[in-house]
Amino acid sequence: MAQSNESTGGVAFRALAARTCVVLVEPLYGGNVGAVARSMNNFGFSQLRLVTPRADIDGDEARRMAMYSGGLLDSAQIYESLEAALDDIDIAVGTTRRMGRKRSRFFRPCAMAEALAGLACEKNAAVLFGPEDAGLSNKHLEYCDWLVTIDTFSDFDSLNIAHSVTVILYEISRYFRVTSACEIKESKHLDGLCVHIGKMLKSSGFIEEGADPKRVMLGLRRMLSRGRWSRSEIDLFHAVLNSFEKKM
Repeated sequence: MAQSNESTGGVAFRALAARTCVVLVEPLYGGNVGAVARSMNNFGFSQLRLVTPRADIDGDEARRMAMYSGGLLDSAQIYESLEAALDDIDIAVGTTRRMGRKRSRFFRPCAMAEALAGLACEKNAAVLFGPEDAGLSNKHLEYCDWLVTIDTFSDFDSLNIAHSVTVILYEISRYFRVTSACEIKESKHLDGLCVHIGKMLKSSGFIEEGADPKRVMLGLRRMLSRGRWSRSEIDLFHAVLNSFEKKM
């Protein structure tokens, strides 16, 4: 049985990796792009997109750092704008270490991995990384649906871009290794419950007409996922909500 769960999780991971791309915005150094390609190859990701790169991805440094992953550099897609790079993307995840007041829709990497696993199978995702000297700007982050930050135990919290890519992709792959196929399936059912709750909150006036519900729903999704609810518990909550809706 454990082998079956692992196999199913592997299939689910490969499906997610196939529709998830890594987007480097204005990368500066070919060596870093090559190292990113190597990390992507390590963890089974194959879509690399570059937005107005200043790095030479055909140079010796990029190829040396890519090791046996030069094929990802050859197949990398180059875009003139971030908007164009995200044209076919449903969920864009921006990486940032800045915790300002307007940047409140944060995931930690492990929670982000779980949220990505819960996406519908037809949804495409992208994880964005900014230029090495400044990271993603506020303008870049406006294109992002979710934000993710990597905690450090040091006052110096600026990570090399290839290190950041490695941490994020590792967490995504790890989720599928340590989570059973049953739990992955329950995560999708939990998304349906979140949609149901969102409709209730709108009809009750908690989420006002015209307001952006993303922040509220993201918080609820994280709170509910920590409970690791079973399918029967999720069904019970649906029944409770249905009862409230009838009364309303």
